[in-house]
Amino acid sequence: MTKWIFYSITVVFAIYWVGNLILWYPWSINPNLGIVLMLTLMPMIWGAGIYLCLIRYNGKNLFTGGFITSLIMLTCAVVMDYVFFGLIRGAYNDLYKPTTFYGYGFLLLLPIIELLILKKVIIKKRRTIITKDFITTGAIGLACLVIQIVLIKL
Repeated sequence: MTKWIFYSITVVFAIYWVGNLILWYPWSINPNLGIVLMLTLMPMIWGAGIYLCLIRYNGKNLFTGGFITSLIMLTCAVVMDYVFFGLIRGAYNDLYKPTTFYGYGFLLLLPIIELLILKKVIIKKRRTIITKDFITTGAIGLACLVIQIVLIKL
C-alpha cells in the first residue's frame, strides 16, 4: 500500500507540472484561452493519471483506492498550487479564488466518477508497480517543473 501511495503522489506530481507547462504559454497570452484549455484538456490528463493509479491499486476494495486517490490528489494539488503560485511566481493573490476551490472539488470527485464508469476495465487491467513506473513518471514531472521554473524566472 505504501508503494502505491508514493506512486500515486509521483503521478499527481507529474500531471500537475505537465499541465502547468502545457497551459502556461496560452494562459500568459490570453487567460480565456488558458481557461478553455484547462477545462477541456486537463480533465483528460487527470483522468489518465487516475487510471494509472487505480490499475496499480493492490487493495481489495477499489472504491477505497478511489477515495485515497482523491485525498492524495487534493493534498498534492494544494501543496503544489502554493509552490507554483506562491513560491515560484510570487502571485499569492492568484492562489485561492473560487475557481481554485471548484478545481479541488473536481479532483475529489473525479476518481470516484472514473471508478463508476470504468470499474470493470480497471479490474481487468490491474498491474503491479515496478521501479520503472516511478522513474519514468518522476522524470517527466521533474523535467516539466524545471522547464516551468526556467520559463517563469527568465
